[in-house]
Amino acid sequence: MKKFAVVLLALLIFTSPITALANSNEGKEENKAKVSKLESDERMAKTSGEKVRFDGKDIKINSYLINRSNYVRIRDAAALLKDTPAKFMVSYDNESQKVIITKGQNQKEDFTYVEKREEEKIAKTNKQKIVDSQGKDIELNGYFIDGYNYFRLRDLAKILDFGVAYDFKTQTVLLDSKDAKIEDIYEEGYFTAPINKIKTKAGEEDIRFLIYGFEECPYCQKLKAYLDNKGIKYIARDIRDSEGKKDEIFEKYYKDMTEYNDRVYYPTHIMTLEKDGKSIDKCVVGFEEKQYDEIFKQIEENTYFVENK
Repeated sequence: MKKFAVVLLALLIFTSPITALANSNEGKEENKAKVSKLESDERMAKTSGEKVRFDGKDIKINSYLINRSNYVRIRDAAALLKDTPAKFMVSYDNESQKVIITKGQNQKEDFTYVEKREEEKIAKTNKQKIVDSQGKDIELNGYFIDGYNYFRLRDLAKILDFGVAYDFKTQTVLLDSKDAKIEDIYEEGYFTAPINKIKTKAGEEDIRFLIYGFEECPYCQKLKAYLDNKGIKYIARDIRDSEGKKDEIFEKYYKDMTEYNDRVYYPTHIMTLEKDGKSIDKCVVGFEEKQYDEIFKQIEENTYFVENK
């Protein structure tokens, strides 16, 4: 009997991790299946558990994460900003079926936080029409989740004059009712790529590789695979939710790119040669293997990094 109990215990010990791993893998496969079944106007929305600081105080807000961005209901934002310099009121016109935003007036309801368990929902692109108090259309894209319209927090901040930023050090969303121009906070060296010693005809050169992209971007993944295959060290940063950084990148590198003159595209790849105390940057948008083969050929021949005059 004792021998049987020992054998049974051993079986439980060895099979439990396997079962747990199987369940974990099943969960991942289930999520992949959900995403693959989405319509073109649908996205997966996940309950956001991010920390939030509003006017210097830690709070919790009702929000969903879609592609790393926080989405909230306009009414919740209006209630949160009640009695602040960025106050506004939200109403609905049944006849025109339009949401009306009136700046400078308080929302009637007080802000309340509703605790939600972590879950995923299907978010469908909404077609809700929004106007200001003068009847002028407001361009605001969002998603329909569980019977409510949710809008990107940073987009709301732009039209309603409050500040939204992200503290990468503490992983906290920052909201400010007084300063609409607050900036993201990064750890020191967050955008500093490691140095690669690249052999060239003139000897070894110090080159950094910094990629602005994200996981869901197929060309970003192809670029990283290409660099991995060459043994290149690099860092990749997702700046989709960082307006200040996108503006900086656009201003610095996109001026002369007539084919990309409306916004930052991904991947945006910055290669930097550091030599004699100077830095020379080169920017490449997108990924084509033949193009990168030629770039690395020119790097080896010392003809790629030509300082702009």
